[in-house]
Amino acid sequence: MNIYKFRASYEDDDSIFRDIEIKPSQTINDLESIIISSYNLPASATGNFYKSNDNWQRLKQLNIAPVPQLKKGKAKAKGNANSIPVLVAFIDDPHQKLIYEYKGTQEFTFLIELISLTGSEKSNMMYPASVKQQGPSPFKKEELVAHFSKAMDDEEEEIHVVDSEEVDVESMTLEGGDEAEVTADESESEEDVLLVTDEAEEVEEEPADEDATPEDFVAEEFDEDFTRDAEEDFH
Repeated sequence: MNIYKFRASYEDDDSIFRDIEIKPSQTINDLESIIISSYNLPASATGNFYKSNDNWQRLKQLNIAPVPQLKKGKAKAKGNANSIPVLVAFIDDPHQKLIYEYKGTQEFTFLIELISLTGSEKSNMMYPASVKQQGPSPFKKEELVAHFSKAMDDEEEEIHVVDSEEVDVESMTLEGGDEAEVTADESESEEDVLLVTDEAEEVEEEPADEDATPEDFVAEEFDEDFTRDAEEDFH
C-alpha cells in the first residue's frame, strides 16, 4: 500500500512545516490529530478543513462527520453503524492542497499539500507519523503568555513609580528653592540692620570739634557780662 506524504506549513511562515506520512485508508481526523500533536497544540480543540486551489484560496469545507453505513444484506441503514470517510475520499489531485484552521484559545492556519506518494508502509512505523519537523511551534504556552503579560505590567508599574519619584523630587526642589529664597531675603534684612547700627555707632563715636561753639553760648549775654566786669574793675 502506498503512503501519502503531506507537508503542513504554518501560514504566517512557510519555513515552519511538518512532513507527515499517513495511510490512504486512515481518516482526515487522523491527519488532524497528527498535525495537532506535531505542532504541540492543545488536543482539546479542533478545527476545520477546506479544499484549496493552487493559490491557497478556500473552495469547499470538508464534511468529516461520521456517515451512516449500510450493512451487507440489508437495505436499511443502521443508525448505530457509522463510519468516518477515509482520507483517500478527499484526494482528487496528485498535488492536493488543503487548508486546516485550528480553533482554540489561540488560532492558527496551516497549508497542507500532498507532496509525494511514498513506497510501501514500513512495518516498524506507527501511522500517521511526523517524519520531519522544521521550525518551532507557533503556539505559545498560556504560562508563557501570562509571564510576558506580568512582565509588561511590572515594567509599566516601575515606569509609573519612577515618574512619581521624579515629580516628588521636583516638588521638593521647588519648595527647597522657595525656602532658600526666603532665607536669603531674611539674611539680607539682617545685614541691612547691622549696617544701619554700625553707621549709628560710627556717628556717635565721632570726636567733638574743639572749635565748635557750644549750643548754650549767646554772644550778647557775653558782651554784657564783659562790660559790667570791666566797669567794676575801673572804679
